[in-house]
Amino acid sequence: MSEICAVEGVPVIQLVGPLVLGYQFNWALFGVLSVQMYIYHQAKMPDGRFVKTLVYGLYLLETVQTILATHDAWHEIALSWGNCVSLLGLYWAWLSQPVISGIASATIQCFYAWRIRVLSKSTPLALFIAAIALMQGSAAIAEGISVLVTQNVPGTQVDTFKITTVWLGGTAACDVIIASLMVYFLSRSRTGFRSTDSMLNTLIRIIVETGMATAIVAIIELSMFLSFKHNFYHIVPSLMLSKLYSNSLLVLLNNRLTISYRRDSEFTGSEVSGGRSRGEIDTQRSRGVVQVSIGRETFSDSIAMVKLPQGAEQSQEGSGSGASKPYDDDLV
Repeated sequence: MSEICAVEGVPVIQLVGPLVLGYQFNWALFGVLSVQMYIYHQAKMPDGRFVKTLVYGLYLLETVQTILATHDAWHEIALSWGNCVSLLGLYWAWLSQPVISGIASATIQCFYAWRIRVLSKSTPLALFIAAIALMQGSAAIAEGISVLVTQNVPGTQVDTFKITTVWLGGTAACDVIIASLMVYFLSRSRTGFRSTDSMLNTLIRIIVETGMATAIVAIIELSMFLSFKHNFYHIVPSLMLSKLYSNSLLVLLNNRLTISYRRDSEFTGSEVSGGRSRGEIDTQRSRGVVQVSIGRETFSDSIAMVKLPQGAEQSQEGSGSGASKPYDDDLV
């Protein structure tokens, strides 16, 4: 293959290099996603049907995306070696990159909108976030259809820059809004109990890291798409975006195991010293619930969904004993 592609006068390295890196990152992130999926499946968390359908559906979607990307990699890098016309072919890129990325990101963002609705008790706020998510998802689908109709891969940046700006700009904006609101509402849930606040801090850190990661990659892709014409630099973040979204969701869900384990470790000693047997504790764990009694306060934690206290209810003094009611609130 000549160093300059005769079709567009673009150095071949600016076409093949980004493709090689993009496909490698795509496969690597699919491997990470498969490990996360295995952990989620083995944990057998008693999530609702909606959450399980979402998780397994996203993994199936990412599997299809990986298969399509592998098909394109074979045709572009192997079969088209030495042929610039075939190297610039569309193949399944219109579906595997904008369409599937838009569907995955919009679905996960709508899931976060639902969780914000639970935390904030504000339906208009959740609808606002869902509207932004659906807008960017629709723009991503429109981008894929537009490229499929024009079949002009080298001119994609010129032909569809407005649609792509709405898609990737809306994606980044929605991620920033979700991360900011989740941090705000989680911070308000602090109660002063060390274990609960530690759990909140862990969740806040995960949400900031994953939310900012997807937003930054979307901004990088948009910047490359608009700045570098007639090359494939933007393909690298494009092939990573949907996998990052799916991984971010599973990382958040799987971290419930770590949080529950830490709380078990902190409270088990107090439970045993308080007179409860190891058998009673294990029986509680087998049902997915750990109940911890320390003095006159009782805390409940479910590994099905992280349950956080909204406000501590003080124990009422009785004639000869004290008691308090368990309190919990859905979080993630």
